[in-house]
This record gives sequence, C-alpha cells and structure tokens, in this order.
Amino acid sequence: MMNQLEKEVDELSDRIGEFIRYWGFKKIHGKIWCLLFLSKTPMDATQLIEKTGVSKALMSQSISELLEFRVIIPLDAENKRKRRFETNPNILSVITAVLRQRERVLLGDISSYFRSVESFNKEQLDEVNIDSKKLRNLGKMITFAEGSLCSILRFDAFSFKPFKKIFEDKSL
Repeated sequence: MMNQLEKEVDELSDRIGEFIRYWGFKKIHGKIWCLLFLSKTPMDATQLIEKTGVSKALMSQSISELLEFRVIIPLDAENKRKRRFETNPNILSVITAVLRQRERVLLGDISSYFRSVESFNKEQLDEVNIDSKKLRNLGKMITFAEGSLCSILRFDAFSFKPFKKIFEDKSL
C-alpha cells in the first residue's frame, strides 16, 4: 500500500506526464522521466513497472523511445535484462536532440509540401481559392521558423545563459 508521500510523487509524475504530452511525448514518458529524475539511485525496468503499474511491453517501448531521444541514459550495458537507467543530466542536449530529431524533420516536411503548393501558378491557385499573397506570407513564416530552429540548434543567436547554472547543476 502506498504511503502519502508515494501517492504525492505518483500524482507529481502523472502531472509531469500530462505536461510532456504537449511536447509530443506520451504521458508515460513524463512519468518515467520524473521517477528517474527524483530517484537517488538508477532504476531498472522492473522497478519502473512496479512504480507506474504499466505492462512490461509498454515499459520496454517507452524506455526505447526515451533512449532514442537521449532523455534517459542506460547504465550496466553488459546486462541488458537488468540494465538500470537515469535521466540525462545534460538537459540542453536533450532539448536539442528532440529539436533535431523531431521538429526539424516536421519543418522539413512542411517546407517540402509548401514548395509543392508554391510551384502552382496564380490561375491554378485561384481555381482552388488560394490567396497567392497569403501563400507567400506562409512561406516567409516557414523560412523564419526554419531559421529560428537552426539558430537554436547552433546556439549562435539563442542564449541559454540564464538557465545554464540550473541545467549544469551537477547535484541533480
């Protein structure tokens, strides 16, 4: 039976799971991350299953996805069955990995489809009620989004200095 503190931690991890869903992850990803982040010691899949109550299959899939985005890191690589995990202490690398692997791909798809629509002439656009001026403006927005993302990924024009101390706190 859970004591009050365990119930509160469960609620906290549940809320973090809800929050992380807005970033395109699954709720279980946030729960796993929170439990690993708060834990004094690394945890294995069995411990995480026990804490979250999810199936072995869902846990295995979720861990694989979190590893893919480098949100968590594996320990004990020689024994995969009892491999333990901890959160990636370099939050900036996690954020940029997600941006590179997901958002950049999405923006690339948007840009590709935009170029396809943009290739039609004004008469063709008029036939399907597309405003060519608004289409050009959409192109400018896409270009701006791509440039902003590239700047963030290069850290040239985007500064995380106000948060650097938090993200690099070795005691986390």
